[in-house]
Amino acid sequence: MTDILLMFGIVVVIIGLIIGLFFLLKIEIRKYKDEKLLLSEEVVSIDVFNQLINRAIKRRKKKDDPFTLMLVDLDEFQEIVDTFNKEEETFIVSYISKHINSALPEESVIARGEKPDRFYLYIPASFDHSNIYNLAKSIKIEAEKKIQILDKVTIKKTVSMSIATYPLHGENLDLLYQSLEIALYMVKRSGGNDIKYYSEELSQTKESLDLFHELKNAKNNKEFIYYYQPIINLKDMNKVYGLEALLRWNHPKKGILAPSKFLHLAEQTGELDDIGNIAVEQALELLVDLSQQRLNDVVININVSPRQILNEMTFTIFQRLVEKYRQDASNIAIEIPDFTLYKNNQVFRRNLIKIKTLGFKLAIDISTTDYDVMDLVERLQIDMIKFNKDFFKLEQNYNFRKYLDMIIEFVKKKSLMLVAEGIEDQAMVEMLTLKGVDYGQGYHLTKPMNVVDTTQFLKARKELEK
Repeated sequence: MTDILLMFGIVVVIIGLIIGLFFLLKIEIRKYKDEKLLLSEEVVSIDVFNQLINRAIKRRKKKDDPFTLMLVDLDEFQEIVDTFNKEEETFIVSYISKHINSALPEESVIARGEKPDRFYLYIPASFDHSNIYNLAKSIKIEAEKKIQILDKVTIKKTVSMSIATYPLHGENLDLLYQSLEIALYMVKRSGGNDIKYYSEELSQTKESLDLFHELKNAKNNKEFIYYYQPIINLKDMNKVYGLEALLRWNHPKKGILAPSKFLHLAEQTGELDDIGNIAVEQALELLVDLSQQRLNDVVININVSPRQILNEMTFTIFQRLVEKYRQDASNIAIEIPDFTLYKNNQVFRRNLIKIKTLGFKLAIDISTTDYDVMDLVERLQIDMIKFNKDFFKLEQNYNFRKYLDMIIEFVKKKSLMLVAEGIEDQAMVEMLTLKGVDYGQGYHLTKPMNVVDTTQFLKARKELEK
């Protein structure tokens, strides 16, 4: 009996040793694979990258050795997608990844993100972290080197970068990624083409980052709505020329959000074009409703971003919407903010003329004294000029007054519409009517209203006209 127990004990010990050796061998194999990965120059998948970082965190639980993650995001990547075919796009991304890799210190790893315009970088503890920002600048320089395609076309893209260090900015992978996203969001909000190191102060932007992610579902949930601000005849306040559609987000938890809260985020997520299409469709739906109530003698202004005008698909989408709702497109004015920034872009001008052929009116905003505007108004057959609210914040000197008089005279000569935005008091109304600006909008006249209140407002004004 004793011999049997002894033999059993020996077997148990041997089995324990085998199991222990198995796990030890497994750990060593993982270490070997990680070391091999750290010494290679290949661009790994995000899944392999995540596994590497998780193992690095486990091994450092009892150590103070920091390592750093960086996120590299290609600015305006949609331009590459719109301009080049898939093969050329792949070549550009591959070229950039190779140049990023060439700037990395030893034992670093580069991974391509789930989106093709993103790269994640692992900078090991062996690197001198007091120089981490200088390293990021070197990586940025390499990533932005000129790329030659087809022996003729040369492009140069900028990148935005964020940096987060373990364990200072997160003790697990999810927290580190969240820190990277928040820092990158701050870079993008400032226009991109910069580097941002995560800090505790940035954690206050988490609310905006949450909105960033929620935007992607907002369209499908039909949470984007429009309020309408009347454009009033300043000589006869009972007469309404039209309405400007103003975007709002009917957020399920936060209520009605103004565009200043999310429009810059929509540009980053690529939702801006879809939002513009929703505006046109909702305006057409409103026109159908107003025509049934004999209130269709108004023009609805819709703000469409210049970027959407550059999209070749915009014309086709607008055409389908007009055919679907069978409304007169001349009752809608496509209003272009920041028009002067794109006025020399040939694609922008060509697409604008195509949209005009569908019957839409065209409106442009003026915020500076741009003397080229009058020539472009004729060339592009613009129907309406709007003085942006910032226009009247310019210095009221001789040149300003001369330009204002010139635009007013030009508009009357060409029988165009001239509208002043942001009217805040009666003194401004009197100044504009004295100058010859006949139409305006602003909180002093009427505030933006939902569809129901807009309809009631138009009914009431029509009654007053009788």
